[in-house]
Amino acid sequence: MAKVGEGDPRWLVENREDGTNVNNWHWSETDCLGWSKKKFTTALTSLVIIDNDIMNITTGTNVTVSGECTSNNRKGKTIFLYDLEVKVSWKGEMKANQAKASGDFVMPYISDENADELTKVNVSLTEESSSDTDKLKDAARKFGIPMLQKIVQQYDVELKQAFTLKPPVQKAAATTQPTQSITQTSAAPVAAAAPVAAAPKTTASTKTLKIKDEFKASPMDAYDAFVNVQKMQAYTQSDCVFDNTEGGKFSLYGGHISGTNTKLSPGDKIVQKWRISTWNENHFSNVTISFSVADKPATVVEIVQTGIPVEEYEKTEEGWRRNILERLKMVLGYGSKIYS
Repeated sequence: MAKVGEGDPRWLVENREDGTNVNNWHWSETDCLGWSKKKFTTALTSLVIIDNDIMNITTGTNVTVSGECTSNNRKGKTIFLYDLEVKVSWKGEMKANQAKASGDFVMPYISDENADELTKVNVSLTEESSSDTDKLKDAARKFGIPMLQKIVQQYDVELKQAFTLKPPVQKAAATTQPTQSITQTSAAPVAAAAPVAAAPKTTASTKTLKIKDEFKASPMDAYDAFVNVQKMQAYTQSDCVFDNTEGGKFSLYGGHISGTNTKLSPGDKIVQKWRISTWNENHFSNVTISFSVADKPATVVEIVQTGIPVEEYEKTEEGWRRNILERLKMVLGYGSKIYS
């Protein structure tokens, strides 16, 4: 150990004149409030809560975020501290008589302490209570609160993805080679310089996913929900692209899901090459979505997806159920229980 007063250059914790926090040895704090404001404003502005034959409810453009949010990092360890209040306006209209109502969604306590719990959401009504305004407020509460709670859950995930620092990478010490092994003559080719054959790629194990669902809609309306880019943007609340032709490209959630349409048969079947951005490059699954008429006034939607990497199966299944089917039925009013 170095004596007192004698700096040892091997020690990363010695005081540096340039103030550099080498490998984040000391705690550093990042203010994430500005990022949080942008994230909530983007997610909550003009959000379609419900749009069916009875009513239309959307959020407004007035989003306020107050409080504090910081990430604290040291040696690859990150601690998040946040305590936020988020408020967004909403407005609704009954389609039969054009009766209108408005109010606010208020999430008074979004905190790291209750990140694993469903966020409390209060719903207010600006107008005087009446039969129509109460119906709109009740619908805003019933359909809006679950959507806002999912947005808060996604915020926590994306916050940690954006600001978590990886542990510093320790460089391996260079191995000193004897002088004679470094010097090569032109008469003796270097064996190490010969190209090394790439190891053959192994095919990952895959699984097949099957989901059946009932939509309270005609087969054509159910089909349209999967190919109409405006409807897709409404229920995913994300950037979507859909070229409604065979061979056309599509993407949902800003490119997190993407692929190619291989067959489009309106009201009957959709076949796609389909992948998630976190899968191995160039690995695609095959998705077939079939539409048929049930015994009761409903359309049976059957999704069969083959070629899902085993380690991605549970996440893919949850994504279909929570982020596509549940949201689709909630926003478009096709609600019915999913079954497998």
